[in-house]
Amino acid sequence: MREQASNRKKTIILFGILAAAYVGIFVLLCQNGFFDVSGSHNDRFFSADEKYYVENFYSTVMDTSSRIIKHPLLIVFAHWFTLAETAVFGSVSALHHYMLIACFQMVCAWLSSVYLFKLLRETYRMTWCDAALLCLLYGAAFSTLFYTFAAESYIFSALVLLMTYYYAQKQRGLITVVLGALAAGITVTNAVLWAVIVLCSGGTWRHRIKVLVGGGLLFCALVAVLPVRQVFYTNIIAGGLNSANNYSDHFGLLETARRVFFVFFGSTFYFIDTTDCSPFGDYAGDALSFVPSGPMIAVILGLIWVIILVCAAANFRSEPLLWAPMAVLAVNLVLHGVIQYGLKEGFLYSLHHMPAQILLVGLLMKKMTKHPIRKRGMQVFLIINLLVVLVLDWVGWDMMLASIR
Repeated sequence: MREQASNRKKTIILFGILAAAYVGIFVLLCQNGFFDVSGSHNDRFFSADEKYYVENFYSTVMDTSSRIIKHPLLIVFAHWFTLAETAVFGSVSALHHYMLIACFQMVCAWLSSVYLFKLLRETYRMTWCDAALLCLLYGAAFSTLFYTFAAESYIFSALVLLMTYYYAQKQRGLITVVLGALAAGITVTNAVLWAVIVLCSGGTWRHRIKVLVGGGLLFCALVAVLPVRQVFYTNIIAGGLNSANNYSDHFGLLETARRVFFVFFGSTFYFIDTTDCSPFGDYAGDALSFVPSGPMIAVILGLIWVIILVCAAANFRSEPLLWAPMAVLAVNLVLHGVIQYGLKEGFLYSLHHMPAQILLVGLLMKKMTKHPIRKRGMQVFLIINLLVVLVLDWVGWDMMLASIR
């Protein structure tokens, strides 16, 4: 009982510190003009469409563009969010509008860390310290921080997918069905990741099929009763094919391998090397995007991280807890690596696969209980990794803010 009470207090302190850190970063960004996009454009940072989100998704007039095909329920939610904002605060400036969006995203980012912690403690049975260390790494990773404060869909995707890992393992059918509809509604392709998690999380096949069918039907029903139905159902097939054609790359094998490494195991966690234009060469001198290179320390830590993931996959093939995160990581590697969909701007998709990587490392650490020396080595590696992430985060935010001053 004393240990439980102590862990409860430590958990409150841990997530209190995380919340305070997010608030501190938010204040810093407010003071440095990050949320002023009035004279800016999409793709100013890493191909994110924050300006479009702030002005068109989060609007009192619902967006009716073809983006409905990719984000049907998110567009409706963002419209309702803005109507509620107007009802509560009245007319606000574009700057304060963006700040309110960022505040909501901060809550979602904080909740995603909470669910990751619950997963690691309750499902993966990790010690408090190990779970806390992995949660801090997730919460401090550059992709998590950036998409906490830049208006986009990805922090919502991370939260819904982490909740799906959690509730699918607990065989909570109804809430998993709802999460399926939300996952697809945030970004339609997330339906594949949600389905993979459901299929690989155990339970009878009858239960899994019921959940899959239920999630699909609920999503279709929600779209059908909302104002986005005509655009979505009329254009979903043609729009999906056009997106695949427009955003697929054709790099050679070695260049693809290099880009995949830095997309999945570099910029996901660290602020790596950048160029002063969009990933497609637009806005030269007025944008930042990542290139497939980085500081030597990030490359070394990234390579060690890959080795750890390979060890987890190779040694625990029969462990059911491996299957869902491994499958999600594999799907992302096939989509963005083999097919090369969106590989140039692969940083965008970091939060689709980063939680899976964290869970795989968590599984390996759990299995090291009988090998204290190896486990201590893993803990030291993660602490070093966290410190490097924090240092490079600071460098990254300083560079980003300097570019808009």
